[in-house]
Amino acid sequence: MSRRPLPTYQKIVGEIKKHGHEVLSEYVVDPKLKKGDGLSADKLFERETETIGKADLMVAEVTTPSWGTAFLMEHVLKNDKPVLALFYKNHKGEIPMMIKGHPKLYVENYNLSNLRSTLDHYLRFFERQKKKKGKLIVIDGTDGSGKATQSKLLIKALRKKKLKVAHIEFPRYYSSFHGRIVGRFLKGEFGDLDSIDPYIISLAYALDRLTARKQIRDWLEAGYWVVADRYTTASMAHQTAKLPAKKRKKFLAWLDEMEYKQHKIPREDVVVFLHVPVETSSKLVTKKTKRKYTGKKQKDIAEENLRHQKETLKVYLKLAREKEHWMRVDCVDKKGKMRTRKNIHKEILERLRERKIFKTWQLLIFLLLFLRFS
Repeated sequence: MSRRPLPTYQKIVGEIKKHGHEVLSEYVVDPKLKKGDGLSADKLFERETETIGKADLMVAEVTTPSWGTAFLMEHVLKNDKPVLALFYKNHKGEIPMMIKGHPKLYVENYNLSNLRSTLDHYLRFFERQKKKKGKLIVIDGTDGSGKATQSKLLIKALRKKKLKVAHIEFPRYYSSFHGRIVGRFLKGEFGDLDSIDPYIISLAYALDRLTARKQIRDWLEAGYWVVADRYTTASMAHQTAKLPAKKRKKFLAWLDEMEYKQHKIPREDVVVFLHVPVETSSKLVTKKTKRKYTGKKQKDIAEENLRHQKETLKVYLKLAREKEHWMRVDCVDKKGKMRTRKNIHKEILERLRERKIFKTWQLLIFLLLFLRFS
């Protein structure tokens, strides 16, 4: 980071220390600090990377671009620790595109009048993340793929391991105000599937999850394994599928920003994607027991739209290929026959073991200021 607005950096350090946290790199606000702190390049690199290992969180002031800061931010993220990037609101320039568009960064505008509240907001959020002892496993997939069945089987298996388990299903058609709005949309009350812009309807889905945030957080902090039947992942596929290919990346970035960074719902640890070809999926939906939210119809407006189902599957498959924490489970064998529930369940458990999901995990939380929570 540039040394020019040093009083501002000192203010940031002061506010962090008022929260009771230890700043491991307070030397960066020393007015006598020389370039490189008098160290050789290799010694400077060694010191900064060792500091990252001790830190829980990185707060980077990014108003003035710095290659050193950019490198350290990426190094921190590769160590699975969060980074808060602060950009001075009254600066004439704009947030660099590579920072603004980074999917893993928490980016926030600030000035001296809102610095305290901004840091308070994020530090409390990161502290909660650090307290997370449980795991969030999402079961998602094409319509009729057996999400509810595999959720129940996984819950049963986890309980056999003497683990504390909680279950939640989205959308919450009958127990949530926003979930009921989603149900009305899927019933066709607001028009056909393409009548409402995906950005707009995604708000209803997102608010349904937002109002469940505290419950999920409490479960995770108490060490529960939370099994979610669908999550933000479903909006990633179904709502993205409504857009032309060239607009999908921008929408996915917006959805990630809204749900995980603004609403701050917990990120899932693993997504189990149940893959069923559209033709098979369409037939399986007709075998579902009648659901209240669809009214007299067997299928909702998303399930009955074959074109939408095909585009949705394309997005799901792309997400499963590109996201490391997603795992694709093919529910139909090479002969086109649906595999048994137990067979699919057995593969899910084996794949989770391969990912060492049953090993105790602890999240660490990360500053060019480095800080450690006290």
